[in-house]
Amino acid sequence: MIKRGTWIQFFRFALVGVVATVINLAFLYFFTEFFGIYYMISAVFAFFIADISKYVLNKTWTFYERLKDNFFRIYCKFLLISLIALGINLLFLYLFTEIVGIYYLYSQVLAVVISLWINFLGSKFWTFRK
Repeated sequence: MIKRGTWIQFFRFALVGVVATVINLAFLYFFTEFFGIYYMISAVFAFFIADISKYVLNKTWTFYERLKDNFFRIYCKFLLISLIALGINLLFLYLFTEIVGIYYLYSQVLAVVISLWINFLGSKFWTFRK
């Protein structure tokens, strides 16, 4: 049985993920369409921009930590989990776009949904573990 507090954290984490996904998609589109950068490279740039906002919101709102407490150590852990999720995200982004033929922005949304659980479980049980 999953505790009520864990569900609340998951839903907050998911809401932060929605905000980060909007940021990610906006920069992915911007880099790809306005600068002509290959969408897979744009996805990496967009990831890092969205990841910083995701870290700050998750640290302070989802997991109730003060921003300055162990900022660098916890961010390194957060970044490691995020990089694992990025690898999974890029794999599915490529598969959905190049193999299945889905428009790259739609593929990105699907890839984010797949990598959501990796991010949440890593954040809950390792990065922000108390």
